[in-house]
Order: sequence, then C-alpha cells, then structure tokens
Amino acid sequence: MGENLPQKQQTSELAVDTATFSGYLQKFGLPTDNIIASTRERAIVAANLAHFLEGLPPEERRDARYLSKFVGATAIGLFDAALNFIWNEVVLNLRKKTVIYGVDLFFDAAVGGNNRASFKDEEDLAGLKDSVLLNSCLKLELISDVVYRKLDHILTMRNEVAASHPNVESIGGYELLGWLQTCVKDVLQERPSESAIKIKSLVENIKTRTDIIDAQTAQRFRDELKNLSLPHVCNLLIRLFGIFIDPVSSQILRANIATIVPAVWQYAPEDVKFKIGATIDGYRTNLRQDKLNKGSEFLTIVNGRMYETIPTKTIALEILAERLDDAHDGYNNFYTEPPIMREILQFCQRSNDIPQDVLYKLVKVVLRCRLGRGLSYQGGVSPAGLPLYDQFLGILDDNGIIHVVISLFAPEINSKLDEPICQRHLQSILAILRTIAVSERLKQVLDFLIADIPNAHKAKHRREFRDLSAPLIKWN
Repeated sequence: MGENLPQKQQTSELAVDTATFSGYLQKFGLPTDNIIASTRERAIVAANLAHFLEGLPPEERRDARYLSKFVGATAIGLFDAALNFIWNEVVLNLRKKTVIYGVDLFFDAAVGGNNRASFKDEEDLAGLKDSVLLNSCLKLELISDVVYRKLDHILTMRNEVAASHPNVESIGGYELLGWLQTCVKDVLQERPSESAIKIKSLVENIKTRTDIIDAQTAQRFRDELKNLSLPHVCNLLIRLFGIFIDPVSSQILRANIATIVPAVWQYAPEDVKFKIGATIDGYRTNLRQDKLNKGSEFLTIVNGRMYETIPTKTIALEILAERLDDAHDGYNNFYTEPPIMREILQFCQRSNDIPQDVLYKLVKVVLRCRLGRGLSYQGGVSPAGLPLYDQFLGILDDNGIIHVVISLFAPEINSKLDEPICQRHLQSILAILRTIAVSERLKQVLDFLIADIPNAHKAKHRREFRDLSAPLIKWN
C-alpha cells in the first residue's frame, strides 16, 4: 500500500525552495510577505503527509480530489488555500449528513423566525453560513461537543488567514496537518448517528402513511422515543407541530400526529414547549387565524394550553432574541445587530423588565454578540452594538448575572473563549458585572473568573470553582 505515494524521506518533492517562488513574484513587483509558507514549514508537511495519506483506506483516497488539491497547495506553499480545500470538503460533508437526517428537520432547528419559509430543500443549505451549519449540527448531535469545538477553531482560523482578510496570519506546518487530521478523522470518516437516522425515518413514515396508525404501531413509536436524545426529541416535537398546523396536511396525517405527539411532548423540556406557545401567540398577533386554530388544537391534544398564555413582552423578546442570533451569524452583522438590540432595550430598562422565561436565551445571545467572533477587525464586535450590549449587561440583577456565568459554559460561547481577543472582551464584561453584583458569594465567583481570564472558560471543571458557586448554580 502506498507504493505510488511520495515517500517520507523524499521531502524535496513537496518542499521546493521558497526563494524560487519569491523570486518569481519579485520579478513582477508582486508582494511576497506572508504569501508562501517557508521552506521549513513545507518540509514539515512533506515529511509527515505521506504517512497520513497511506493510513487512509484506498477507497477513500480514490475520489478524494480535495486531498489532491490540498497536496498541490501545500507543495506550492499556499497553506491558506490548502486549509480552504479541506474546509470546503467538511462543509459539503456536513450538508450531506443533514440530508440523511432530513433537511426539513434541520432547517427547523437552524433557521428561526420569518426566514424559515425561505429554506425548503437541499439546495438551500448553501444559504446557511458555516457557523450556523456548525451550531445546528451540534444542536442536533450530528457532531459531538468536542468535534464542534475543534471545527469552530478551524473555522475561526480559516476566516482569519483567508486571502481577503486585511491582517493575514501565517499557518504552521504542524498546525495545518493537525487540522487536516481533525477534518478527515472526525468528520469526513464519521457516519451519521443511528439516532439521527431514526428521526428522519420516524417523520418520513408518518408523512407517507395513508391509513390511521394502529395501537401496536403507536406503542412501538413510544418505545423508540425513549431512546432518543433530548435535542432530537425537541426537534421532533417542533417538526410535528409544524406539520400539524400546515394547511396542506391531510386529516389522516393530523390524526396520526395526534396519536403519537403526546408522548413526544411528555419527554420534551419546558423551553421548547414555551417556544411553541410563543409561536402560537405570534399567530394571534399577526392575525393568522388558520394557524392559530390549529396551534390551539395542537396544545389541547398534548394538554399544554397553559403554554399559550405567554405575556406579550415575552413573545416579543423571544422573537427579538432569535433575530439578534440570526443577525450575528449573518452578513454585515456589525450593521444589522444594533437596530435589533435597540428594540430589545426598549423592553428592558431595568432588571425586572426581563421576563424569566426568556432571560437565559436573551442573556446568552447578548453575551455571544458582546464577546464577538474572535477576529482582529474591530475586535470581532459591532462598534455600534458594543455600548448597547454593555448597557443591557449593566441592568442585570444577581439572577441575571448568574445566567451570564452559566452561559459562559454553553458550547457556542465557551469555544470562543479560547481566543485571546474574546478573552479581553470577557474581562470587560466581568468588570461590569462585578460593579453591580450584590451577593458577596456572587462577587467571589466573579473574582475567581477575573483572576485567571485565560482559563476562565475551564473553571466549570475545577472543584474549587464548583464548590464556590454551588449555592448559586446547580451544575450538571
């Protein structure tokens, strides 16, 4: 195996002297700084790449054009291009996994609010930003928490070193090889989980049935439901709700959903139930009488009418939080975030203006925007949005501050705290909270984090921090 591949000792084949390329660029007056990796860095890749390639099964190498492009780019010394080739293959692979899971289910989790209607089939996956794709794959357990953290870091670096970025950074040979191994071993060679495939099968089976589900089939469904993880249960409930209120759904389809959905509702957490209640109240606000009637019928079936009467402020903030989250992941987020944040502050001028049902979600999305993306340009935070986020954080009471501390360890936030730029933002955030905290124990918790900012994102795993925060926070 590997007789047709470069041998380890033949490093010169992939590490031609950098001066050859630099001289050619200089001849035409083109820039040479930070364009081509040094001969030493290319030699590192050349010396180790053959072993990696030989370790891949022949059937995986046969059609791996991205690897051929990766090898070509590293040979020339364009490490940023090599990273792009492997990252593009990761994105394509994750999209394939969402198709296996079910694009309708995936879009229900990935796209919120009014934007959902614009995403219908596999082709629309290209309309999602890579960060949204990653976050949604994590939410649906198509990738693990550890893999998400690795890929999120690679995505950040890929964006930071892209040729179009104003502050191009260099990539080391060992770094590039490590990222290649992560992408291939943790993503491209991984298959969708049995649970993810099972979800798609459940939804497809109920949609294609032309008869009423019998008691035995319904019981089998309930038995299968017990084996699903919580994120899958949440997404299944939202999907069944969406099908039930869809005007094109047949009466048999709704009857079958009515048979099985009470069991799904039973296993679902409170936040997804409140989300469905807020959605139904939104139909009332928007005078969508058809969907309002079906939504109320749905809540009656699952014995959940108590979730329908959510205060108007809670509904408005729920929607605004989703819009702000979408804006942060979208294009031109520096300009689209501030108007939404101003609307939020119209509802939240004091701590007791924030309804408890939406407090955690609102705190988490504001914290995410305030910490930024970890990029060097403007520190990764909207200049116009930054004082608005600080204004919101400054009105929080002790309960709100506790929610900030908890949010620091949410995967989509915690992974960013590896970045030095985000760590500096965290220090500013904690300084604001320290000045307004009342509880002495809460002040000690904040002081603990402030004392070691570079490792604050790991504090949850330290016994000293867990004991210190135990009276305030119940850690899992």
